[in-house]
Amino acid sequence: MTTTPIIPAVPVFPLDDYFVFPGSVTPLHVFETRYRQLMRDLMDSSGRFVMAPCDPSQARDPQGGGPALPDLGTLVEIVRSEELEDGRWLVILLALARVAMVEVASDRLYRKADAQVLPETEAGAAGPAEAGLREALLAALRRSADGFGFAAADTVEIGRLADLLLHTLPLEAAQRRRAFIELDPEARAGLALEWLTPA
Repeated sequence: MTTTPIIPAVPVFPLDDYFVFPGSVTPLHVFETRYRQLMRDLMDSSGRFVMAPCDPSQARDPQGGGPALPDLGTLVEIVRSEELEDGRWLVILLALARVAMVEVASDRLYRKADAQVLPETEAGAAGPAEAGLREALLAALRRSADGFGFAAADTVEIGRLADLLLHTLPLEAAQRRRAFIELDPEARAGLALEWLTPA
């Protein structure tokens, strides 16, 4: 697996069982004081931060530090934002990649982590099985409520297609967690197709 550089001290937005699959676009409503500060800071920087899908069953920090951060999160980028008169923010995010993260000290109200993008395991060699998996994913996406259509389907990685399909499915938190932490693209595609709601 290719090693990617560490992105130091990235802002983190923890949210229980909120799994953001790479390639998807998702809304976020920001109202807590610490995350209002995060939004203001991001307006003067890259607009990128990590969404951390915390496990609500894990113990909270007794010192008030919030939930334990998971090992994996999603690097996201703000593509649209609106600050409301009362200080809240309405934000649209583009999910870029899964990242491994380790929390570091923060000089702000919000938390930070060193993050490293996780390249996916290479899919198997192209062949009938790979082509069949790709076609099944594309067919499911075209039937989805979002009406996906890909002009260059052959260039879209199977892992990305699986993530886009998973984003559309009405899954339980445990299923979303299982799929999110699965780094093998073909295995993740198999889960997405297995969990498809019958038409």
